Amino acid sequence: MGGVSSVWAGFGEGAEAGCFSMKRGGMFGWGILGGLLAAMSWAADRPANSLPGALRWMVVAHRGEHVRHQENTLEAIEGAIQAGADLVEMDVRRSSDGQYLLMHDATVDRMTDGKGRVSEKTWAELSALKVADKARTNIASSQIPHLQEALEACRGRIQVYLDFKAGDPADVVRILKQAGMESRVWVYDHPGGAVRWRKVLPGVRMILSPPAEALRDEEALRQFVSQYRPEVVDVAPSREFVDWCRDLGIRVWPDIQRPDERPGYWEKFLGLGVDGVQTDHPAELKAWLDSVKSK
Repeated sequence: MGGVSSVWAGFGEGAEAGCFSMKRGGMFGWGILGGLLAAMSWAADRPANSLPGALRWMVVAHRGEHVRHQENTLEAIEGAIQAGADLVEMDVRRSSDGQYLLMHDATVDRMTDGKGRVSEKTWAELSALKVADKARTNIASSQIPHLQEALEACRGRIQVYLDFKAGDPADVVRILKQAGMESRVWVYDHPGGAVRWRKVLPGVRMILSPPAEALRDEEALRQFVSQYRPEVVDVAPSREFVDWCRDLGIRVWPDIQRPDERPGYWEKFLGLGVDGVQTDHPAELKAWLDSVKSK
C-alpha cells in the first residue's frame, strides 16, 4: 500500500469496484468555501434513493480531511472533525529513535521538503521538516505531528482508524493509554499483526484485508475470520461477500477513495449493504448521506 509520486495516479488504482484496499494517494486541494459549495451541489447532484444502509454508515476520513489540508497533519484531523466524520484515518510510523509520528510513505520525499527514510531519521530531524505535498502547491504547509499530539487532538471528538505502518504495538498502546484513546481506536494491520496487537491490548478492534480466496469463497472467509477475528474488513467485492461478513458478525468498511466520488458512486456501495466507507470527501459524503436520510 505504498505512496505514489503523482497526485492523480494514487486514486485510479484499484478503486473501480471498491475491491481493493487503497491506503495511498493524494488529492487536489479546494478552498474551504469551494468545498462547502461542492458539498451542497454534490448532495443535490441527483435524487438520492432512500436506502436504509445510509442510516448506519460510518464515514472514515482518509488521512484526515486531506483535500483542503496536508494529509496526516493536525489541520487534516481538525478538518475531518469539522466535516462530521465518524473516524479519522492516520498512518503511523516510527523514527530511528523510537518516536511515533504520522506519515503514510516510508520516505519523507513526497510530503516534505526533506529526503530519506522515516525510519532512518530522528524525531528532531523529522519534526523540523515542512510538510508540503510537492504535487499540491496551493495547500498551506504544516509540520509532521507526533502520534501523541494527534491522539490528543482527537480525544472526546472523533474515533481513530490507525493504519499501523511500522513499529511495536506495545509502544503505541502506551501512547494510546497516555492520550486516553485506547478504547477509541480501530487498528489496521496485516493479519499476523492482529495477533501482536491482541497480546498488548486485549479487545482491540482490528481492521484487516482478507486474502484473495476469501473474497470469493465463503468457507475461506470463515477460516480467515476464525483465525484472525477481525471486527472490520476493508473490501467489498460483491453483495454476496458482504452478506457472508454480516452472517459472521463482521463489519464492512471498504476503501473507496478516488477523485471523482459522487452520489452515484456512493449509492453503489450502499446497494452492496456495506456498513461504512473510507473516503477522501467526508464533508460531501456526510451532506449526501443527510439528504438520503431526509427522504
